[in-house]
Amino acid sequence: MSDKVEKLVVPGEEVGTSEEWLSGEGTFEEEGNIYAAQFGKLIFDEDTLEARVEPMNPIVEVKEGDIIYGYVFMRKKAMIVIMIEKIEGVSRGVKEDVEGTLHISEVSDDYTDDLKDEFLVGDIVRAKVTQVEPTIKLSTTGKTFGVVRGYCPQCRKAMKFERKHDRLHCENCEIHSERKISSAYGMIKLKR
Repeated sequence: MSDKVEKLVVPGEEVGTSEEWLSGEGTFEEEGNIYAAQFGKLIFDEDTLEARVEPMNPIVEVKEGDIIYGYVFMRKKAMIVIMIEKIEGVSRGVKEDVEGTLHISEVSDDYTDDLKDEFLVGDIVRAKVTQVEPTIKLSTTGKTFGVVRGYCPQCRKAMKFERKHDRLHCENCEIHSERKISSAYGMIKLKR
């Protein structure tokens, strides 16, 4: 059975020596001394003879299978780039500048000819993570995935969903717009 001792440490704080412990995750060794590399709980693990620091408030990382929310950052002919803001079911946002790509083949169960009819820059999207290494790849196939908040291409105000016509409507400009709309459109309270 492991005998673990825990205490809070700050970066740069000396936590032990390399004669006593191995430098584990969240620590570094310098001239025979082991130091905390991050703020967190210091753990001395008697089983592994390792000193490590576990962060108190770890960074949220995107994993395969996660459902994410993000905004369309860039749109090309066959791909869009989505800046990931949040993972569904996790209260904390993800670290800054995490982006995923959505290829035209992963937009819908049906054939998609052009992305300009599916997403506009700034739209908030609900997508599923299909791959994380070497890059994050996303999919919006299925009824629950797609645009959860769309913005007018002219005035940039949030558009209303017209279920009868399965399209978005801008009450300000009186225009309609087609998108890859999620069945959760308007139910998600995210700000952009």
